[in-house]
Amino acid sequence: MNLSYVQANRMIPGPAGVAPSSVLYEGSDALRPGHLLCANSDYSPNGLYTDVQADRWCRAEKPATGKLHNFLGVVGGGRSTYPAEPGLRPIILPGSICEVFTDQNCTIDVTLLTVKAGSYLAGGVGEGIIIGKALQTVDRSSVNGLVLCKLFGVHPRYDRINWKTPTSAVNAQSSAIWESCPWTELKEDPTLGIAYFDDFLGPLDVTTADGWTIHATTSGVICSGVTTDSEGGVLKLDSNGHNAADDGVDSLQQPTASFLLAAGRKLWFEARIKLTDATDSWFAGLCAVDASLLATGALDDVSDKAGFYHLDAGTDNKMSSITARTSADDATADVAACADATWVNIGFVIDGLTSIKFYVNGVLVETGTTAANLPNAAMCMSFAATCENAHTDDADLFVDWVKIAQLVRT
Repeated sequence: MNLSYVQANRMIPGPAGVAPSSVLYEGSDALRPGHLLCANSDYSPNGLYTDVQADRWCRAEKPATGKLHNFLGVVGGGRSTYPAEPGLRPIILPGSICEVFTDQNCTIDVTLLTVKAGSYLAGGVGEGIIIGKALQTVDRSSVNGLVLCKLFGVHPRYDRINWKTPTSAVNAQSSAIWESCPWTELKEDPTLGIAYFDDFLGPLDVTTADGWTIHATTSGVICSGVTTDSEGGVLKLDSNGHNAADDGVDSLQQPTASFLLAAGRKLWFEARIKLTDATDSWFAGLCAVDASLLATGALDDVSDKAGFYHLDAGTDNKMSSITARTSADDATADVAACADATWVNIGFVIDGLTSIKFYVNGVLVETGTTAANLPNAAMCMSFAATCENAHTDDADLFVDWVKIAQLVRT
């Protein structure tokens, strides 16, 4: 197909509501004016991405996970419905004012709209990357329909979210977790929610614990410092040379950093951790205030919590996931590997009181959808690490960084 016209006009902005360009739609759905499209920016005939393909941003596809930052624009007018086949489609580019299909209850100059995975409809905050704002008050939450919208395009910060996949050697956040999080907007508008990040760069006063509440057996301690395989600061939970049963930090929490889940309040969590001995007992995630979160080799079963853990009695070098509302919990054993002295990213996304998804190094490993098992009490950052049997190593848990975000309104 001759794409010279598309290439020549693909980035020309136009007046409000006018489609200044066309793209090659590669799918087979019956598109309608107002549907959202993303660019197939990884198109490569040779499969190596080394070739110069000027039409990468002229090829459009349905929004998908991992590609939302490639939001291209909105299908323009010309037909009420386009054929359910590949072909050229007019496109309205960011910077324009146009109508978009949405399933949101919109308020003029207030409601932010997003491009979301698996849909041509504009979603709400927390469902994808923000690409516009409603310029009309209309409720489309029962039956999707059109709303006048000012298209922003993708913020440069989110355009970098296709970044890297975290590994033991690659220190990066997981796009699978953070792609739908409005991190920049949360930082700039505290009424929208909470954005928290700690790289543990500063010195930690182990006497006052700098806001942390520590409960230890024998002489478990916390300290800050650096490691040879991680730049920046590190929070360390240490059994302090003691290596008999129940030695270590039963509970390390920061009650001043509290998060309360409710319907519509989406929460994102990720931390990068490392264990000296992955056969020891440990926990990392969020939990209600609990002085005995990890004591005598078992997780306390009376506290709301969400996170990852391993118990000495469990499978060596494996981690498990748990979500709990008081004593009602959903624990799944051995969801991922956890090796000695190896950095790993753990995280989860809680969709209000509806579901929780657990990720390890950016890969989905478990999903929970039983509402009765989802936490609904205030929780804070929580870590624990203990020895349960005598051995030669301390029970050490290193936390390189932790990142948490939560919506308090949508």
